[in-house]
Amino acid sequence: MKRGRTKHLDFICGDILALELSYLTAAFLVRTLWPKAEVSWNLQQGISMIFIMFTVIFFTEGYKDILSRGYLKEMLAVIRQMALILAVDAVYILAFWFEGIYTWGLQCLTLLLGVLFIYVERITLKRWLKRKFSKLKYARTIMIIATEDQAERLIAHIQSRAITIFRISGLAVVDQDMKGQTIRGVPVTANRQEIIEYVGSHIIDEVLISVPGDSAYESELAREFLQVGLVVHIYMEQRFEELPNRRQEQISGMNVLTCFNREIPLWMLFCKRVIDCAGGALGSILAVLIGLVIGPIIYIKSPGPIIFSQIRVGRNGRKFRIYKFRSMRLDAEKELEGLMAQNKMKGNMFKIDDDPRIIPGIGRFIRRTSLDEFPQFFNVLKGDMSLVGTRPPTEAEYQQYSFYQNKRLAMKPGITGMWQISGRSEITDFDEVVKLDSQYIDSWTIEKDIKIILKTVVVVLKKSGSA
Repeated sequence: MKRGRTKHLDFICGDILALELSYLTAAFLVRTLWPKAEVSWNLQQGISMIFIMFTVIFFTEGYKDILSRGYLKEMLAVIRQMALILAVDAVYILAFWFEGIYTWGLQCLTLLLGVLFIYVERITLKRWLKRKFSKLKYARTIMIIATEDQAERLIAHIQSRAITIFRISGLAVVDQDMKGQTIRGVPVTANRQEIIEYVGSHIIDEVLISVPGDSAYESELAREFLQVGLVVHIYMEQRFEELPNRRQEQISGMNVLTCFNREIPLWMLFCKRVIDCAGGALGSILAVLIGLVIGPIIYIKSPGPIIFSQIRVGRNGRKFRIYKFRSMRLDAEKELEGLMAQNKMKGNMFKIDDDPRIIPGIGRFIRRTSLDEFPQFFNVLKGDMSLVGTRPPTEAEYQQYSFYQNKRLAMKPGITGMWQISGRSEITDFDEVVKLDSQYIDSWTIEKDIKIILKTVVVVLKKSGSA
């Protein structure tokens, strides 16, 4: 199955040619203004821009729905892509510190000309493709056989495509006699009894069948048409129309209909992991430095390990060992059952005010300032956690989850998240926590993670919502 980055190879090639033309034009104008310009430097930068464009294409979805975009949306898409290309190119220049008195002027001029040239190239290519396919001499003729409702739906699907290789050459409605009428401008050419006769007397290459609730009739028609060498398509999605984001795939040689709540682009996941690694590395260094200061104090106040570790449950039920600076006595876990009656949380989470298990002084201080959380940055580096996510439950809490509460484990757990920045001390209903986590998962973006991280810093500095 072709995906977005490969099926638009024509536009990718066209964009590269337009970009190089814009750069060469800009270089010519710059050399005219600055005769001392170095040709070798121009050539090197021109070649590098091709690789930069491929990088931008790989990590973005700039060609998604390109055939159906209007003039304004196309212009905005071109500006966005060119801005990314020139931004990466600027970083490339600064990283290697190439010299050239005209460099930044050339960058700006290339940006302006690139937007113009690529925009004109895309509009021209789209018009050419539409004319080509609208006049396609050997277009694949297709006949639709369906109920009235399904016929309207299938015709709408075909007509919504800006470019299609199909030409509807017949329409049969099987649940009532509509011969002579039209559906979305397509005439009904046969009723249920006339289908075989119509197909045999007209130029039909392929047949699309959709008769919900009558799979036996669909199979019977399919066998009839296959005997005469026609390609048969049976529309199955009417049974799954309430399921989101459907697509057909192959798994181990099996044809399956794959459904998912949301498809997250690879580049977004890559960026999240890069941010996690950078933040995890910085946080781990700070954790070591903080440990050198508070570690001895913890040991003096409560002799024993400085680091507390516990098995927690992560993404989709995966178990991992979480690390924190120990803020409670060594026998804190054994005392938990006796304190359950004081739990102020409604649901599968434990929280009480003035927990007697906390080490006096240093324990309350590191919990109030969230310093006890810093060893979790090592979990982030390991890949068990993310900087931003949902609070990882204990095994005991997880075992009490209802089926729908498992939704909050659909992403990696995080050091901070929606619950932490939404006044965690005030939220006493676990279902509210699940609601916040579900909202985060369903609408996750890199920008949202950054906002949560910044808000977390504010919350920690204000010491609000602390455990």
